[in-house]
Amino acid sequence: MTNRSKIKFVIIFFTLLTLISLVFLYSLLSTPVEEKLTHSLYSYHYQGIYNCTASLKPNIVYNNKSSLELKEGPYYRRVIDRIDVSFSFFFEGDMPANFTLKYKINEYIQIGDWKKQINEYPQQIIEHTGNNLSFAIDNILTINPEALQQLLSRFSQDTGFSTNQYKLNITTAIYIEAETSAGKIEEIFMPNLGIESKSSMSEGEIFLITGLEHARTGDIEDTEIIYHAEVAQQRYLLYAVSASSLFGLIISSWQFIKSRPPISEERLLEDFIGPYEELIVEAAEEQTKTTTTISVKTFEDLVKVADSLEKPIIYTYKHPETHIFSIIDGLTKYRFTIKTTTLRGSEATTEEEDEDE
Repeated sequence: MTNRSKIKFVIIFFTLLTLISLVFLYSLLSTPVEEKLTHSLYSYHYQGIYNCTASLKPNIVYNNKSSLELKEGPYYRRVIDRIDVSFSFFFEGDMPANFTLKYKINEYIQIGDWKKQINEYPQQIIEHTGNNLSFAIDNILTINPEALQQLLSRFSQDTGFSTNQYKLNITTAIYIEAETSAGKIEEIFMPNLGIESKSSMSEGEIFLITGLEHARTGDIEDTEIIYHAEVAQQRYLLYAVSASSLFGLIISSWQFIKSRPPISEERLLEDFIGPYEELIVEAAEEQTKTTTTISVKTFEDLVKVADSLEKPIIYTYKHPETHIFSIIDGLTKYRFTIKTTTLRGSEATTEEEDEDE
């Protein structure tokens, strides 16, 4: 195996080693050194539910029924005498807790951009110990459409703005505090019930009720950070292997380039005279029967003389490394000589210029 073949084998080895180490390094960089694990210590959920029951005036729409639940049909405003609103709340956790719960209820009416509080249910406090907590309030508010219509009339008198459409917002503000062995919960829950008076040709005059059910879940969590030392160590090892293999690849590639066998003397000469090959004839020995010898500085100058005199360029070789180019014009000889070392240096310069480009 030649030295150049050995270097080629080394290049292949370092190339494969570099690629393999980079692939493994990429995989390790995708693996976190620190891993965050979250454990639930206490899970809970709670729910607030509104319910509405309408008391009806004598009517034919509902066959003279006196009361109507929401699921039984739309609430037509003209046959509604009043709407009773109730609210229930339920909290459930997976371990016992000491609860302190505060709540109050507010009712607002909104007409366009105007908003006014019309009722307030005073704050109540509930204390309890256990996994679950619940409370219910029946008839927390009674909505009287006639009283609201009177309020609309007063609003129209004050503003000149006439409308039969308004919206009631009933908000139960609940402050929840629960102390458990896993930690403390402090949250505010504000479920809102919307009762909107609407009028349209397709539906008639109705009360549109939204926001009947509201729910929320939560956890008290413990976060654990796990440090994977083996991942960090493997990263550092692959950093070193990748850097070393890349350095070895660069050095071996440089050695491979430098070990390239020199260009043969014949090839150098062919490259040198290539563009002017048709002008040159080869002679066994140099013509000496001349009286005047003119040495030209460059081969291109000699080519110009050959073109002007319409004479061939005669090539002869003088051992060990002299190349002689001459033109015979009578007793005058035009002569250009160049050595093989000069040709080799010229070839190297040309290659460097090509690489720069």
